[in-house]
Amino acid sequence: MFRKILVGFDGSSQSLKALEMALALAKLHDSEVKVVEALSTPHPSGVYPLKEELKEKERVLRNRELIKFKAEESGVNVEYIPLRGEPDYVISRVAEEENFDLVVVGNRGLRGFRKLFSESVSSKVVENSRRHVLVVKA
Repeated sequence: MFRKILVGFDGSSQSLKALEMALALAKLHDSEVKVVEALSTPHPSGVYPLKEELKEKERVLRNRELIKFKAEESGVNVEYIPLRGEPDYVISRVAEEENFDLVVVGNRGLRGFRKLFSESVSSKVVENSRRHVLVVKA
């Protein structure tokens, strides 16, 4: 049923749960899995502080290794791509452009006032994507 599964990943425990769910589904459906991570965009001036760039590179390397480990552990082939842009936009765009059957994202779990005044990436993806979206609660 799900031939192509896209996972939104940011290294959080919620996105790790989403990855694990996607890998389990991929194993059941013999699916292809792609993991996308949205990286922050440079400051409008075009200047991107070196310190921030180094932190981001370290995070990408760390996440690449974690994803590779989880993929090998589950026996599923996974492609990981970091892309620049807002997470909800990047995930929805890749899902549309590459015709994914399912998008899997983690739930952020906001409460109280924060829930009233901010919208999570998962809710934006659900709202904006024309693909099936599975939100995994951690």
